[in-house]
Amino acid sequence: MKLRLIPACLLLCFCAAARQPYMDRWRAVADRLITTPPESYPFNWGEGVQLIGLMKIHERTRDARYADYVEKWAARFDAAAAGRILREGLNPPRSRAGYCGHWSPATALFYLDRVRRKPEHLRIAEEVIGYIRNTAERSPEGALGHWQGSHQLWVDTLYMACPLLAAFGSPDEAARQVILFARPLQDEKTGLFYHMWDWQTRQRSPDLWGRGNGWVLMSIADSFDGLRKKHPQYRELKAIAEKLARGLQTTQDADGLWHTVMNDHTAYAESSATMMVTYGLLKLVRLKILPRAYREPALRAWKAVNEKYVKDGVVTGVSAGTGPGDRASYIARAVGTETWGTGAYLMAGSEVDRLK
Repeated sequence: MKLRLIPACLLLCFCAAARQPYMDRWRAVADRLITTPPESYPFNWGEGVQLIGLMKIHERTRDARYADYVEKWAARFDAAAAGRILREGLNPPRSRAGYCGHWSPATALFYLDRVRRKPEHLRIAEEVIGYIRNTAERSPEGALGHWQGSHQLWVDTLYMACPLLAAFGSPDEAARQVILFARPLQDEKTGLFYHMWDWQTRQRSPDLWGRGNGWVLMSIADSFDGLRKKHPQYRELKAIAEKLARGLQTTQDADGLWHTVMNDHTAYAESSATMMVTYGLLKLVRLKILPRAYREPALRAWKAVNEKYVKDGVVTGVSAGTGPGDRASYIARAVGTETWGTGAYLMAGSEVDRLK
């Protein structure tokens, strides 16, 4: 049988179809971000997520400008400065000592050290990981508190700690944290997570916060990095992931979005929660933790956010910083552009890019 040559125009069409959509917007968001002065960003949680996102797009594109930007930001700090921020906060004496929001920038610096190999980057990350391991407040069971004296587990804390623990060779401790948090916070019926549990009062916040479930899913996905299948916590962590993924699948709206109150579609749709879930689902599918079928809701979410919330290199539809509360407090949060939303979008795009 004689093979026919495929015309070049058709080959181009096939190649274009093979590419995932909206990757030009993904690059545009990163390119817009690096035009902002790096010194405008403090050593804080939203900025940490944003820098992690930049390192994720650098990993996929090898565009040196993204790592250059993170390195310029890092040059403003050293291990001693990071230690002071951990102990005292950014604005003492009003800051909460040991606040976990000051941990996530170290993850970005660890990723930076992989490609730039400067000891000052690693020393800052080591200062933070040492604080998490040796000094941070913990519940009687060993779960990480949100700040010194809080006596509370907030789901946000998981993402501040778990990727860094896994990166520094402690995926078992990262997995243990997720398991400890799941016991009081994962809803038995829906599989979704509540925002906060107080281990002194034994009370938890009443509603299922959208971005909080995104924090958890990303933490689970990153905790599986380096966790061997034979590890005793592997199966328990996988069960938590499967239960959460089922709950997320049932609460996604017809457009592909998730809402600021997960099980209430009258609450507004929220882009950072949606992108965090997208990242988590795609990574867990890639790691063969979740079935391939979860790609479809993740890619619907990617399309929906790009169509509705991404324009001219800016990601909108992101709720402001959010403490534990009830439905009314969640839907009252202002919505706009935030560092953590930009970071979550860049992270989600890094997993979409892997599909090509």
